[in-house]
Amino acid sequence: MRLLSARSRETFAQAASLLDSPAVPVSIPYEGTTLPGYIFAVDDSGVARPTVIYNNGYDSTLEEAYFAVGAAALSRGYNVLAFDGPGQGATLREQSLVFRPDWEKVISPVIDFALTRPEIDPEAIALFGYSLGGLLVVRAAAYEHRVAALILDDGLYDLYAAFTAASPSFFVRWVDQGRQGRVNWLTAVNARFDLGARWGLQNGRWAMGARTDADLFGKTKDYCLAGVAPRVTAPTLILDAEHDHFGKGQPQLVERALTQAPTTLVTLTAAEGAGEHCHMGALTRAHQVMFDWLDDVLAPASEPEV
Repeated sequence: MRLLSARSRETFAQAASLLDSPAVPVSIPYEGTTLPGYIFAVDDSGVARPTVIYNNGYDSTLEEAYFAVGAAALSRGYNVLAFDGPGQGATLREQSLVFRPDWEKVISPVIDFALTRPEIDPEAIALFGYSLGGLLVVRAAAYEHRVAALILDDGLYDLYAAFTAASPSFFVRWVDQGRQGRVNWLTAVNARFDLGARWGLQNGRWAMGARTDADLFGKTKDYCLAGVAPRVTAPTLILDAEHDHFGKGQPQLVERALTQAPTTLVTLTAAEGAGEHCHMGALTRAHQVMFDWLDDVLAPASEPEV
């Protein structure tokens, strides 16, 4: 897997070098090591521009950033700074760094780095959270107030609830009661018949640094916005997918929890082709909503007098 991952990154780097706009690989200082990243810039002028910081999800890589939001951002005049955080992409595969719930400890060094770059406007930095990243960036923004806006694609309030949403009630009781043997037995049986569940648990054990499935379920309880969301003050766009099979109903929970932040909740529908998780199938529609909103949020409060 490490070899395939490395070749994937190498292939992307070769392609990125042929883009019309600059794609600059960067290394972001982080706790005695570095996080790999890219700056996708509108041009090579060095002019400070509004910038979207792309935050990966549960199984994303920084190279996905160009397709998930990068190309669209560039066309609308925004730079993008993308990175692999702990538990993600090359950081997981090459450095064995696993997810951590206190994500502000990840985002703050990324913003520190962003502020050293002349092409990034320090007053116009937006955090974009992709999938699980939609929870992580809210957690970070509760403690890191140098961001001008948040975009959640999609809103996620409680990872444990998302993990157990389709589970029978007795299984949830076993997890809550700490019956690890029973939990591990049932997940092993289920994994024999459900390929999606098997992948989700295997990836989770690896990326979260969990020893067993029961340990993984326990760790997911630390990824919740209860008690921290009210600290967020940045304007926040919360996207919701009509038929999201991972986090149905969670964007609404995020909106209610963000009591101190101006929020906009937008549900994208199956009729638009955007009703699935992260609006796969209609990214152009999602991008339209994101950047129309961001244009308004980052616009000057008033136009200068002529």
